[in-house]
Formats: sequence, C-alpha cells, structure tokens
Amino acid sequence: MLAVSNDWRTPTVVIISGAVGALGLSWFANSGLAQVVANLVALYLLGYVTGSLLVDWRDEAAPLSWALVRSIAGLLLATISFVVSLVFSLPWFVGPIATLACAIAARRSSAFLLPRVHIRLRLDGAIGGLLALALVSPIVISAMTMAPGDFPPVFFNVDTPYSLEKVHAMARTSIYPPESLSNLGGRPIYHLGIQAMAALLVRITGIAPHQALFLIVLPVLTLGSVAAAGIAAQGLGASVPRAVAVPLLLTAVPSFWYPFWPAVWPPLREAFMSRSIAPFDDLTRGYELWGVASIVGHNVGAQFLVVATLAALTVVSVRGWRLTVFLVGTAIWVKAPTGVALLSGFLLAQGYRVIATRSLQPLIPAVAAAMLFGATYVVFFVLPSVPVGFQTELFPFYHLQFVEARNGLSGLGLDLAWVLAPALILWGARGDGSKEGSLAFFALGIAPLIVVNVTRSLDIRPGHDGATNDWLQVLLPVPLLMRAFVLHAAGSHWARLGRLRRRAFLALVVMAIVPPAFVAAKYSRLLLREPQSGHEFVDNRSIAAALASIPVKGSVIVTNDLRYPAQNFGRENRQMQIPSLFGHQAFAVNSAYEVYEFSSHRGELQKLLTSGEWSNAIDEAATTNGWTHLLIRKDFAHPSPIPFEPLFENDSYAVYRFDSKRAVRSEP
Repeated sequence: MLAVSNDWRTPTVVIISGAVGALGLSWFANSGLAQVVANLVALYLLGYVTGSLLVDWRDEAAPLSWALVRSIAGLLLATISFVVSLVFSLPWFVGPIATLACAIAARRSSAFLLPRVHIRLRLDGAIGGLLALALVSPIVISAMTMAPGDFPPVFFNVDTPYSLEKVHAMARTSIYPPESLSNLGGRPIYHLGIQAMAALLVRITGIAPHQALFLIVLPVLTLGSVAAAGIAAQGLGASVPRAVAVPLLLTAVPSFWYPFWPAVWPPLREAFMSRSIAPFDDLTRGYELWGVASIVGHNVGAQFLVVATLAALTVVSVRGWRLTVFLVGTAIWVKAPTGVALLSGFLLAQGYRVIATRSLQPLIPAVAAAMLFGATYVVFFVLPSVPVGFQTELFPFYHLQFVEARNGLSGLGLDLAWVLAPALILWGARGDGSKEGSLAFFALGIAPLIVVNVTRSLDIRPGHDGATNDWLQVLLPVPLLMRAFVLHAAGSHWARLGRLRRRAFLALVVMAIVPPAFVAAKYSRLLLREPQSGHEFVDNRSIAAALASIPVKGSVIVTNDLRYPAQNFGRENRQMQIPSLFGHQAFAVNSAYEVYEFSSHRGELQKLLTSGEWSNAIDEAATTNGWTHLLIRKDFAHPSPIPFEPLFENDSYAVYRFDSKRAVRSEP
C-alpha cells in the first residue's frame, strides 16, 4: 500500500505526474507542450479550484477520485459562467474569473488543498478497475485517434463532426447561441455544455478545437465517470465486491429505447443449436446495440452527470446537497433528455423520502434543483430569443406504443427483468434497515419511464410536424439508475445473505457486465488495429487538404455533394466535415440537424451545383448570397466545365474561387 498525505510528498507526486502526462499528450497529439501544460493549469484553476464551491475539504484530505469529480464539476461551473457572460453581452472571461475569485474568497487556502494520493493494490479493486476501463476504453481510444495534428485526421460516429463544429463556433462567438457554421445566418438552440467546455479551453490556451475536445475534455470526462463509479459503489454497497460493483454502474445496456433481448436472444440460440460461434461473432459486432460506439461529447458528458449524481447522493450526509443540486439542475444544458431524466427521478425520489420520513425536509433540495433547472432553461433556451424547434405535449403511453409497434412489449419486459434480476435474489432476505434508501434509488430510475409514457416531443421546425423519437433518449440513464438501486439493495442485505444467494447475485451481475465489457474490449482492439472499420468511420485527410486552401476568415463555402461519407455515403444533407475540420463557414450543408425558414430555398440553390452544366443561375446565386468558394467532389454530379481555374485539386476534390467582379455570365 502507498499512502501519501497532504505534506510535501503529495505536491511532488502531482507535479511529476502532470509533467509526465503533459509530455505524453504533447508527443502523442503532435501538439505544443506549452499548450498542453496551459490546459492542465486551466483544469486546475477553473476545474479543481473553482470546484471547491461545490466539493470542499478543509481538515480532511479527500481521495483522488473525488478530486477528479470536483475538477469536472468546477469546470462545468466555469463554463456555465463563461456562456452566461455571452448571454448578457459581457466579455467572455468575466464569468470564469468571477467564479474563480468567489471560490478563492469563500474557501481561501482550502481551495488549493490537494487530494490524498492513496493507492491500494488489491485484486478485487484491480479486477473492477480493469472491467471499468474496458467498458469506457472505446471513448478514449477513438478520441485519441481523432486528436493528432492540425485537424482531426478521422471521425468516428456521424454526430462527432457536428459536435466539433459547435466547439469552433463557441470558441469565437460573442453571442449566444453562436451562429451556425453549417448554415450561414442560422442560430440553432442546442445543448452545448461539453462543446462550450472545450471552447473555453481553446479561448484560454489557444489549443486547437479538436484537441481541446478529443485530447482533453472527452478523456477527462471518461476518467471522471470511472472515478464517480468508484465513489458511488462505495456509498451504495460497500460490502459488495468492487470487482462487480464499479463496472455495474458503467454498464448502460439495455437502453430501453431500442429492444435488447429480442435482438440478442435469436443469435445466441442459433449459436447454441448450431454449436458455432459465427452467430455470436455477428452479435458482438453490433456495437451500437451494446452502447460502445457512443462517443459524442454530450453523450460522454451525460454519462458522467448520471454517475456523478449517484456518487453525490451517497455522501449527502457528509458533503451536503450542493453537488447533487448543481448536477441535476444544470444537466439539461449538457444533454437535454438526461436533464429531464435526472430532474424527474430526483423529484420522485425526494417525494418518496417525504412520505417515508414524514418530513418535508427532503423537499428543500428537490425545490432547489427544480429552481436551478428552470433558471438554466430560461438563461440558455429562452433569453436568447431564438425559436426552439421542439415542444412537449401530454401523450399517454407514448413509449409503450413505440415499443409495441417495433416488436411487442415482451422485449421491454425482458430488458427490465434482465436489469432487475439480481435484486430478485434478495427477495425476502433480511436487510439492515435501509430499505427506504433502496426504494428512493428505484424511484430515481423509474421516473424517466413514467415521463416518456406521459409525454412526447414534437418537432415543430419548418417542414416538420410530428412526434420525434429522440424524446426516448430520456430513457438512456435508466439502466445506470436501476443498477444503482440493485447495488444499494445488495449492500443493505449483504451481511445477512447466505453463501448461495451471494453467489447467485454475483453470477447475474457478472452476466450483465462481462458481455458489454467483452464487446467494448473487442471494439477497442478494432480501433487500434483497423480504425477504418470503426463505427461510422470517415477519413478526413483528402477533404482537409482541399479545405486548407480556403481561408477560414471571410469565406462562405458551397459544395455539390451534401452526403456524409460514412457507411458508403449513407446519409444525405449533412456534409459536416466542411465546418468542423477548420471552422469554415458553409452556406447550407446540414439540413438534417438544423432546419430554418430558408432551408427549403437553399436546398433548391444547392441543386444548381449538381446540374450537368454551368448556368447564369449559379452566378446569380453566388452574387446574391455571398458565395466565395466552391468545393467540388469530383466523383459526384457537378457542372462541367467550371469557368474558373482551380485553386486546389487532388484525386477527390477541387476548389474554385468565385470571381467577385464577375457579373451574371453571358450565354455564348
């Protein structure tokens, strides 16, 4: 065992670790060492020091896991203050400086007090740590693969470039929400918490946006989730072996959005009947089904919020409600459905505690979280006076109708039974009297299911009129919240469980953990050996060479090809590489995620660039709309010949500059 308290040894360990980490990151990403060091300093000041307002320790030295959770929470607080400055037309740095100053004034020297470096080498914890790292390894590996160089060399997941586009936009905007880089003049309302976090680092240190997101923010959030899972496991079920408790709180399947067991059981049965592993191999290649391909910033941030909320709830008797209220109250800005899930669960859990304790005291943090949630919504979604494209309405049994239409309700029942099965082992066993706490965590998990069966979301953007299944993302935190209930119930019964029941419980938990961990490890191996086979892989190098010939400032790009290249160009109207690689302004390349009053008209103008011949209409559109550069995908339909000399050309792309002096071309 190695134990280091807050004497001279702890700062030495921290400084040496930081120096080694900075050297490693700068070498790996081919980034400047000074920038990496500046980001680590920013994380310390804006994260760790500012985070003392939410998680404070004075005389006692907190473990390293709490320091990581505190740093991320503090960075989120600093990020919120940064964007609040934009909302109220203040210089962007006013908010972060103010929150840092408040932390130092309120906590004084304790704001800088370092955590305890306390490492215990135990087999139980090592196994749990390895399984936890296996579950989250695809996020870190894919992020690191996208980080090196002057631009992201590759992308995984179709939503990743859209997320990176928002980092570019937030890094240089003076208004909120920032103007869209995909659609000139558009200003979409979006949950931008994680993108703004990366943008804040860009503004402070000058690091490239893709490196701020992929090299710093996503890995830190991922490690924060693991740290929070360790804290929550200790608080929920200290007696349950860490080898299963920690990874259980990171196992986010089944999602309850799409059916899990109806997709898993047939290939398993076929593999058993045929005594062949081929069906099993096909099953484990369904990376989306197992949740290991979800690497987009707001999804990674949402996972941290859920697990950190669980960790915060387990220590309210020691550290109070500040962190819980903050995480629940601001989650809507990191990912809106997760915010709805956490708030509804927290309100139901506290409502249950009111009944169980016959006291109104549990309502105090519930009301505080609801008020902060409302304030966050007003500041980031109402005050900007930008039309919101969605609205919620009452609609009984929306989720159940959706599931019934897909494959019947039996699949949902199997998914619920699979998550809750370990708790059934505890049925009838004598506990330690903390049943009240277990049922509160059950309320936390069941509330999102109630929400999606009482309400639904409508897409009210121009040209859209109907329910959107994206509302069902409210369910994504449910498996983690339900497993917190299972772990708490096990912890309260563990001392009085017989050997047979313990083994049965552990067997069911292992069956829930090992398959997703195996698939995650398999996918990580694929990312390392064959990244081109990764989920929705795109190689950016060819188009980046073309875009590098176009100035970022003052340019408006149009293109003939609006398809996204992943999966053999399977998605139309979302060419998000153009704004995301360097932060160029595109005229209209993404009408899949952003829809405006002008989208239909711009769609017609885009069709001009897929016609077989150049026309006066193209010249007129360029003059009228301020087009400066034309990016041509050479193997897709485009006018020929083009009456300009190319600025750049390679095997796939050609770049042309519109002649600002050229009027509408005369016909020959």
